[in-house]
Amino acid sequence: MRSGLSFWLQLVVFVLLLGASGALWFGKEDVTEVFAAITGADAERERAARPRGQRKVPVVVRRVGLSDNDVVIEAIATARAKRFVTLFPEAAGEIVQLGVQAGDRVKRGHVILRLDARTAELAVEVAKVRLVEAERLLARAARLHKRNVNSQAKVDDARTVMQRTRLELEQAQDALSRRTMRAPFDGFVGIPKAETGDRVTTTSDIITMDDRSELLVEIEVPEQYLARLKVGQKVSARTPSFGERRFEGVVGKIDSRIDPASRAVTIRAHLPNPNDDLRPGMSFAVELAIPGETYPTVPELSLQWRNGESYVWRVRGQTAEKVTVRTVKRRNAVILVDGDIGEGDLVVFEGVQRVREGRPVSFVEPKPEPSG
Repeated sequence: MRSGLSFWLQLVVFVLLLGASGALWFGKEDVTEVFAAITGADAERERAARPRGQRKVPVVVRRVGLSDNDVVIEAIATARAKRFVTLFPEAAGEIVQLGVQAGDRVKRGHVILRLDARTAELAVEVAKVRLVEAERLLARAARLHKRNVNSQAKVDDARTVMQRTRLELEQAQDALSRRTMRAPFDGFVGIPKAETGDRVTTTSDIITMDDRSELLVEIEVPEQYLARLKVGQKVSARTPSFGERRFEGVVGKIDSRIDPASRAVTIRAHLPNPNDDLRPGMSFAVELAIPGETYPTVPELSLQWRNGESYVWRVRGQTAEKVTVRTVKRRNAVILVDGDIGEGDLVVFEGVQRVREGRPVSFVEPKPEPSG
């Protein structure tokens, strides 16, 4: 009984093994394909079948751009008016009229103040009388000379007296005019430092006056940029009084010498002030953009260094070539370079470690990200 059971058990096991062998035999191609797809065996065999120098290296490329090597000089400066003066009297005396108030806008020739002028006015009248008398004496001497009553010397003496009295009149009139202070140009006056009734001298400062139709700011620019400075270049300025608002101006003057201590040259910029928003004495953060040459730009990751030289991998056709470049400036994520590359060239951006001179590459160029 035990021998019969063993026979049937062996028969069942044999049938199962036979069925499994048949299934594997008829499905061997499908299993192989699945295994190859999972492991990449076919692709690996295909790459291995190629010569090593002809295998393509997958890389990501970017196009070379262009950018100007501009330099922005930033400095803090204090503004002053286009023209500014402190007015002093030309004579001593008592103020009888103060013709302005703080902040008044005046025209050239406007009366700022008048001093007591009674003595000066009397001196003018006396000089006028003397001139009339001298002219009459000269006329009388000339008539007598025509009648041969007196000599030519008498006429000459009378003419000299007349000329002297005329000069005395001019001096008296000038002294009288000095009793009145007038505005030397169009502008705004400050707070008066004297009042009507005060006695002043020629050393008493009376009032300040500013022509603030435009303001002037001066900044220092390093010596290395001197050759790139030009009169008329634009400047931009901000002041704490107006937050982020920018005021545009131009370079008006460039100093004639370099400061040997700072190795910098001073420039003077003009800031127009048509709406009278700005005031002399304001502090400004001034920016001066100095234009430079145009250079190719490459991504920062594209630039490689070896043995003291910098280079990029440029892709032409399906081959990478090494191009030596000189670094000009770093700017954000790009680098301005100088070398034998131009706008639109393709340079390797990712995969640079696997690239070799003359080796074929397969590349992908990502679409540029939309701006804004």
